[in-house]
Amino acid sequence: MIAIMSSPETESGMLRRQADAWWVRLHSGQATRADAEAFRQWATLSKEHAQAWREVMRTWTALDPLLAEEARRQASRSGVFSSAWPSIGGLSQALSSPGRRAFLGGAVAASVAAGVLMVEPPLGLWPSIGDLSADYRTATGEQREVALSQRVSISMNTQTLINRKAGADAGTGGMELLSGEAEIQANGADDFFVDAGGGRMQARSARVNVRYTGPQVCVTCLDGRVWVSVAGQQRPLEAGSQLTYDRAGIREVEPADLARVSTWRSGTLSFDQMPLAEVIAEINRYRPGRIILRNEELARTPVRMRVALKSIDNAPVMIRELYGARLRNLPGGIVLLS
Repeated sequence: MIAIMSSPETESGMLRRQADAWWVRLHSGQATRADAEAFRQWATLSKEHAQAWREVMRTWTALDPLLAEEARRQASRSGVFSSAWPSIGGLSQALSSPGRRAFLGGAVAASVAAGVLMVEPPLGLWPSIGDLSADYRTATGEQREVALSQRVSISMNTQTLINRKAGADAGTGGMELLSGEAEIQANGADDFFVDAGGGRMQARSARVNVRYTGPQVCVTCLDGRVWVSVAGQQRPLEAGSQLTYDRAGIREVEPADLARVSTWRSGTLSFDQMPLAEVIAEINRYRPGRIILRNEELARTPVRMRVALKSIDNAPVMIRELYGARLRNLPGGIVLLS
């Protein structure tokens, strides 16, 4: 049995997520007439539904040039882009009215564009295909408790994707952390494993924090002992210690700052002399929309600040007041700092 507890979500937040999901579906290249009719019914349920859709479209209208540039960059990097790219503005214009056939043809039928945007959403403004297909996922700012069994529980941090996995041996089981951060508590007669970034952590009775938000995986043993295996290497990790690894191998084991590792469990983010670019990247994991820093000198500024997750929307203003950044607010929670 799986028990799930989610943090409360406002009605406006829920409707915005639904509107984002409709945007993804209608740009998937697989939208049908039934989808178009279902969308029309959803959009006309109430003025709040219509407002949520207008917010999605306002975001695209304001960000057309920026998103077009980002989409071209992503597509060029992935090698699946053609020169016949339809503009993002064309997509926005085509989708501005629910009554148009654009859902079934025109911009939405541009499968190259839709495919690029679905696989690698520019600026992370909506879920990717991988996000939507994960067994368990948390949205931006959401934290969730998942009980995989009576002996294994998982605390999922924001923007985290997890799949369940069966073990090779009878009686074993585990999970794959596709991205994000989770604290896993295992206390059983059989080994439990966690796969992430090409490595595997295995334990019978332990509490471990695993963070996979970049090219490296960071593993912190909070209690018990866990074995970490990567590329033919294996290291034991005792309580209070930490290591990082990538597909090339394991770095040295170091003492862990347990308070800092678990700060997300207490509802706060704490930064001590961290470059502003890294601070913003972390804040973006918890805050809907996107903070975009467009000043390289400011990006290197060391930052000392503490932000409560319940007031994470105030972070851009704090950065402006503390470090003199210029701030511009756009629809959809997009903030430009320069």
